[in-house]
Amino acid sequence: MADFASPPLGRDQLVLFPQKLDDVIASDHPVRLLDDILDRIDWKSWEEAYVLVRGQPPIHPRVLASVILYGITKRIRTSRSLEEALEVRVDFRWLAQGRSIDHTTLSRFRTKNNKLIKELFVQIGLVARSLGHLPLASLGFDGTRMRANNRKSGSRTPEELRQAKQELSKTFDEIEDKIAQADKKDDEQFGDANDRKLKDELADVSRRRTKVDAALAEIEQLEKAGQKVPARLPITDPQSRITPNKEGGFAPNYTPTATIDIDSGLIVSAGVIPHTDEHKHMIGAVKDVVESFSLEQPPKELLADSLMSTGDNLSQCKAMGLDFYSPMKSASDDSNPALREDPTQAVSDEDIERLPTTTTKQRNGTTKTQFDKNAFIYDQNEDCYWCPAGKKLPYTTTTNEVEKGRQRVRLRYHADPQDCQSCPLKSRCIDGSTKKRTLCHEQHESLRIEHANKMAKPESKKKYSRRRHPGERPFATIKGQFGIRSFLTRGLEKVTCEWHWLTSAFNLHRLMSLISGNAGPPQAPRAS
Repeated sequence: MADFASPPLGRDQLVLFPQKLDDVIASDHPVRLLDDILDRIDWKSWEEAYVLVRGQPPIHPRVLASVILYGITKRIRTSRSLEEALEVRVDFRWLAQGRSIDHTTLSRFRTKNNKLIKELFVQIGLVARSLGHLPLASLGFDGTRMRANNRKSGSRTPEELRQAKQELSKTFDEIEDKIAQADKKDDEQFGDANDRKLKDELADVSRRRTKVDAALAEIEQLEKAGQKVPARLPITDPQSRITPNKEGGFAPNYTPTATIDIDSGLIVSAGVIPHTDEHKHMIGAVKDVVESFSLEQPPKELLADSLMSTGDNLSQCKAMGLDFYSPMKSASDDSNPALREDPTQAVSDEDIERLPTTTTKQRNGTTKTQFDKNAFIYDQNEDCYWCPAGKKLPYTTTTNEVEKGRQRVRLRYHADPQDCQSCPLKSRCIDGSTKKRTLCHEQHESLRIEHANKMAKPESKKKYSRRRHPGERPFATIKGQFGIRSFLTRGLEKVTCEWHWLTSAFNLHRLMSLISGNAGPPQAPRAS
C-alpha cells in the first residue's frame, strides 16, 4: 500500500540556513517587473512632503504606492484587504520587503496625495516613452460610467432636501432639550443608559443633517454658477449625478474619461466629470497630453466616437492641426433626389415625392408635412441653398443666441418671396401665412458637412477602426479584469485622485505586457 507524500519540512522544524524572501519569488514573476518599472520613477516630490526630523521614520512612498498599484492589478483594492495580503501573500511581502503596513496608513496615503498621483501617472508614461513604447502619434478619447459611492435610492429633490433640513433641525433641537433635562434630573429612572441613547440619536441626526447641508450647498453653488439644478441629487455624494448606467437603468454615477495612445494602448490623460458631456472635455484632454509630456505640438491624429464630433470640437481640431476621425452621418445620401448635378434645375416631377420631409404638429392640433432641410442643397462656393424648384436662397443675416449657457451663432438664408408665392411646390414648402422659406445653419455647419464627407471615405473608416481595441481596452480591463465598477471615495476631487490610481495601475499592467512581448527593449536610466 502506497503512502501519501510527506511534507518536505515540518512547521515546527528548526532550520540552520533560513530561506531568503527573494528566493521565494520566481525570477520571471510579474511583481519583479512592476518593481523595476517603479524603481525608475523619481520620488523626490513625494519625499518632500514628509517631515523626517521627528517621530518614527516613515515608510517610503514608493513602497506604499507599489502595494496599492500592485493590489489593484490583483483585484485587491481596499486598505484592509491590502493589509491582510501583506501578511499572507509572499508576492506582497516581497514587494514591501517584509514590512507590515496597517490599513489606516494605506488609506490615508491613497487619498491625500491627489496632486502627486497625477505626477506619478505622467512619470509612468515617460518611462514607457523612454523605453520606446509610447510614440504619441495618434490619440483616442472616450469616457465611461462608474457608480458613485452612493446607494441608488439615496437621492432627493431640492424641495425634499429643504424640507428634510427643517425637520432634522427641529429634531436636533428637541433631542438637545431632552439631554439637558436628563442632565438636570440625573435620577434612576432617567439614568446613564437613556442619556447615552439620546446622545447616539443626536449624533445620528447631526450626521444626517450634515449630508443634507452638503447637498443643499451643491444646489446653491449650481444656482450661483447659472447651471441647471438636477431634478434629484444624491445625498451621500452630492457631487455625483444620476445618469444612465452602461448596463441599463439609472444610478448616481461619475464619468471617468481616458485619452489613449492608439499605438501602445497606454492612457496618457485621465479625468473625471460628474455629467455625461464628455465631448466638452476632449480638447482639454489633448492639451493636457501636450503639457504633461512637453510636446512641441499636438499628436497628428485624434480618434473618438460619434458623440465627440460636435461643431466646437471640429473647429478646435482644425485650429490645432489635428486630423480628427469621428463617425458622422453624411447628408449625401444617393437615394436623395435633391442631390442633382445642376441644382439650378428643378427636381423632376417623378422624384418630388421622394424628397425628404418633416411632419410637425400645428397649434390647432393638426399636422403638416413640409420639405425637410435635406431637400435643399447647400452650395459652399456661393454660400447659398438651392431649393427643389431650382431657386436660390442666399445668405441674409447672422443671429447670436445663448442656449444652455453656450453662445450659438446661426447663419440665416432667405428665399425671394416672389419665387415662393409663384412656386407650384408652395404648399409642400411653406404654409399659407408665410411668404418665404427660411433655412439656417450654425457657424460650424460647413465643418460638419466637410467632416461627414471625409468620414464617408473608405480610408477614413479604416483609420477610425484602429480606435476600437485600444480605446475600449482600458475600461474593459479596469472593470472586468481588475473588477472595479464603483468608486470607494466621495467627492469629485477624491474620485479624480482614485481614478488616477486606477489608470496608473492600468498603465503599469499594459507596460508590463508590452515589455514582456518585446524582447530586449532599450534600457532607460534609473532615477537618481
